[in-house]
Amino acid sequence: MIAGFVAIGISDYVIFSESSRFDNIKLELDLFLYHALAIVLLVVVAIAFAARTFYALAKPISNLEKVTNTLPLLSEKKYAQVQQVFDELDSEFEHKEINQLKFATLQLTNLLEKIDLEMLDKQHVIERQKETLATDHDFIRGLLDTAQLIILTINENFEITLFNDHGEYVTGFSRDQVLESHVSRMFPAGNWTEAESFFNELLADKISIAQQESELIDHQNQIKHISWLHSRLKEGDDDKAVILSVGLDMTEKKAAEKHVIWLAEHDPLTDLCNRRKFTADFEKSIQMAIRYKHRSSLLIVDLDHFKDINDTCGHKMGDDVLKSVAKTLKRITRFTDLVARIGGDEFAVVMPEADENGADALAQKIISELGQLTVSRGKFTHRVSASVGIVHYPLTNIEANQLLSFADLAMYKAKANGKGTYHTFSPEDQTQQQLQSRVFWKHQIEEAIENGNFELYLQPILRLHSDTIEHYEVLLRMRNPQTNEIHMPGKFIQVAEQTGLIHQIDHWVLNHSIKKLAALTNEGRRITLSINLSGAIIDDPVIVPLIKQLISKHNVEPSNIIFEVTETLAVSNLLQANKVMLAIKALGCRFSLDDFGVGFSSFNYMRELPVDIIKIDGIFIKDLDKNSHDQLFVKALVDVAKGLGKKTIAEFVENNEILTLLRTLGVDYAQGYHIGRPQPELLDVVDWTSPGKETSQ
Repeated sequence: MIAGFVAIGISDYVIFSESSRFDNIKLELDLFLYHALAIVLLVVVAIAFAARTFYALAKPISNLEKVTNTLPLLSEKKYAQVQQVFDELDSEFEHKEINQLKFATLQLTNLLEKIDLEMLDKQHVIERQKETLATDHDFIRGLLDTAQLIILTINENFEITLFNDHGEYVTGFSRDQVLESHVSRMFPAGNWTEAESFFNELLADKISIAQQESELIDHQNQIKHISWLHSRLKEGDDDKAVILSVGLDMTEKKAAEKHVIWLAEHDPLTDLCNRRKFTADFEKSIQMAIRYKHRSSLLIVDLDHFKDINDTCGHKMGDDVLKSVAKTLKRITRFTDLVARIGGDEFAVVMPEADENGADALAQKIISELGQLTVSRGKFTHRVSASVGIVHYPLTNIEANQLLSFADLAMYKAKANGKGTYHTFSPEDQTQQQLQSRVFWKHQIEEAIENGNFELYLQPILRLHSDTIEHYEVLLRMRNPQTNEIHMPGKFIQVAEQTGLIHQIDHWVLNHSIKKLAALTNEGRRITLSINLSGAIIDDPVIVPLIKQLISKHNVEPSNIIFEVTETLAVSNLLQANKVMLAIKALGCRFSLDDFGVGFSSFNYMRELPVDIIKIDGIFIKDLDKNSHDQLFVKALVDVAKGLGKKTIAEFVENNEILTLLRTLGVDYAQGYHIGRPQPELLDVVDWTSPGKETSQ
């Protein structure tokens, strides 16, 4: 372009010079051309220099621009892109300063990336810790809420800072109602003073733990019994602490304990005090009477002909009568008097600070009020009647048991005078030995039942065919714990039957005999036990279910149990005896008819009764070796028994001669002192050798 302009100028100049002076113009033209060429040359040089400079700086500037553009990427943590930019830089055009910037940027990139990775790792650790803490928190919260305990935490201002679900359940208060409220709301005034003292000592670090039994008034104003355990919990590294209180609701346990205590001291049928509670309170009354020189009275009330009510109207009706009698006695006595049921149909009333006139008046009122009670069933109607015995105390050197015996003695005296009346004990009454003996044994039986003074003895019965002993009769004995003397049943069974205590004796014998059989069976003994039952089983409605329950409870083989009943018992009420015996045999047990032969129609009863074994009365055995008539009777009895498919046992076998005769006569079993005496434990030997007879090898 510049050359064009120069050519145009020259052309114009030539034309002009042709119209003017040619020479001057030529000189001027040369000068102009010279200057123009110089200018062109300078322009060309400048352009070349600029081009070269631009070319030399373009790449470094581009690299610099790329490096600086990576800085925003660092803030965005795009470290991979930064590295890619650096990898794409043109190393041919790098400069020292750009290299330093590049190096510094790379170092910064690596450092930031490293820091980010570390931060990411730490963040992951923190997240895992948070998750663990959250899990632990949920677990602890779950423990707190599912634990069957009231759990509180209490700050230094005695404000509740934690309250669990079970606390809500027990108290009836919600968590929102309790949190940040004063903890005194959990304690009645009588217990708060103690709790506050514990809390202050815990916060002061004087104690680390405290136990407290306290009441708690719940949302419905019901009293709960709480067993608290207070402890000190330290918070952080400073001395600041909170109190952790854990409460166990003992309300039901306390109620159950009270109920157990009540049952142990009361008769469940009538709700009156039982004999145990009565005896303890009566002894206290005697001590009070002695200490303060007060005259007091004891009344024993015994229902007349109560057995007839049970027999004709049933035991349920009898129970209803006992309940009515108990209510009547409670109604007509003073609130300071002690009323108790001390026996089957026997009641006692203790009248503190009562003279003879007061005791007589109460006795008359008891007889009158009870006489108005009647019970009917079908065509049978009974009017309740009672006899009352009175004894006044204290008496010199006379204890509670003796006073009870005196009151019983007076009561039996009233019955002897016609029943439905009362009698006051006097020293002259002690001369009546028969009544005294009855009262004595009655109390002995009651103490034996209550204190476990009965014992079981086992007498071996020999099987004559094999000379082995696998059969034992269970015999009852009573031990006097003071003298260690053993009493035979003949001394107390009749009194037990007369006083109605025979049922309890039957049940005791059944329970312990079947338990004994189970224990011996578990030891590997294969034996059979004969258990004596009294005549009371005929009137005992629970005897069959009791036997069934005991067999199941102790898992014994029923066929290994043989119940012995006397012939006189069986024939006294043949129909009822047959019914009860068949019910017991249906359980798998067997029966033996004891004392057989003393009745006039014995052979007929052998056929009528469902017995498996006939035990020949000892009166026909003890002189068998000397009396031919006895031999004929026993022979006839054995033949009839065999014909009816029944086994025979001979008792009172006292010598070897009798034993030899029994073998000859075909008797199956033998029992007596010659075979073995009753022992409290089972003999280890089951093979038996009679005197003078060698054991077969």
